[in-house]
Amino acid sequence: MKLGYSRVVAAMILGSTLGFAAEATNLQEVFTQGELTGTVGWFGIHQNNKGETPDAGFSNGYLNVGFETAPFYGVSLGVSGWGSAKTSEKNDDDYKSNIEDRSVLSQAYVKIEQEGLGKVVLGRQAVDFNWLGDYIDGATAEISAVENLVVSLAWARKYSVVDIDEVSEEFSKLNENKGIYMIDAKYTPIEALELNPYLYYGENLLSAYGLKATLTLAPSEEVKTTTMAHYVSVNSDVGDVKDGSFTQLEQGIELLGGKVALGYMKVDKDGMVNSFSGDMSGLGDFGDQSPFEEGNHVFALDAKTPYIRAEYEIEGVKLATIYGQTKYYDAGFDKKIKEKEFNFSVGYEFIKNLETSLIYANVDNDNKDDSYNAIKAHVAYKF
Repeated sequence: MKLGYSRVVAAMILGSTLGFAAEATNLQEVFTQGELTGTVGWFGIHQNNKGETPDAGFSNGYLNVGFETAPFYGVSLGVSGWGSAKTSEKNDDDYKSNIEDRSVLSQAYVKIEQEGLGKVVLGRQAVDFNWLGDYIDGATAEISAVENLVVSLAWARKYSVVDIDEVSEEFSKLNENKGIYMIDAKYTPIEALELNPYLYYGENLLSAYGLKATLTLAPSEEVKTTTMAHYVSVNSDVGDVKDGSFTQLEQGIELLGGKVALGYMKVDKDGMVNSFSGDMSGLGDFGDQSPFEEGNHVFALDAKTPYIRAEYEIEGVKLATIYGQTKYYDAGFDKKIKEKEFNFSVGYEFIKNLETSLIYANVDNDNKDDSYNAIKAHVAYKF
């Protein structure tokens, strides 16, 4: 793609991951000992589409800055946000269709934290759970008072995506503003085993019960194995929408500095009820944890996806690759469709806090109009 750069207008708004500040002893120290962090970067994508679909692509510079006050009697305030400016695009609206809002207040919260007990966060915040990710308006709590057990609670009233390649137009209402409730527990009865049961509930919408189990063994200093099994059953409370389920199994091994894993994902023939927004398009559409860069249909009706992935680091260069095949039901064609996906990525930190990455994604679908190659480049400096 030929890039026609315009000046990057870096709007000084707030954003980024927030760090921990020392306990303040007075109101003045609340701000003087607070922490300002952020990222300034550039992202670009060129997508070579097959069939009749025209090629696409865009690039944008962004600024992501955040501030969290020092805790005062365990209470701290945080605010963050994001600003983006187009530097190029292949077609009209390539940028706008992905970056729907050029500036957004991504976080604005009150945090109450007590060492040894846990924390409560109220307001707009970043989250990362099994099926609840990105940013929400709501409340979360983390209880860690019991040894080897962490219990997380969440109520999400609104949801948004804010990232280098996608920014939602707004924080969208969840379940017609009644929200989604979640309880998630991580229990380690022994050092090698983590059990992660969880529950999601939306009034007159759905209830989802899941369990993820991860077993990590180190038979020698040179070898470590990781076995993961994940299952969720989703029950619909909406009209004639059928119940669904999702299963994932993965076996990985670390050897000679590299990691290799074989995995398999399966979606029920009736799908994975609900995206939380009310359109009932699939649980995996909301904060999913797909291992693929694209993963267009891994959560589709009756999707079955075997895959293999590998990671290796040499002289500070991080290499990663994954290949998989998804067979899924396509309602438009009224038949099973196969999609193959191959990803390869390389990343390197040139100097401290300055990172670059390049990702190549190849998607080969039985429907040629859904096949494409994509190259994504990212440069970011964190401060």
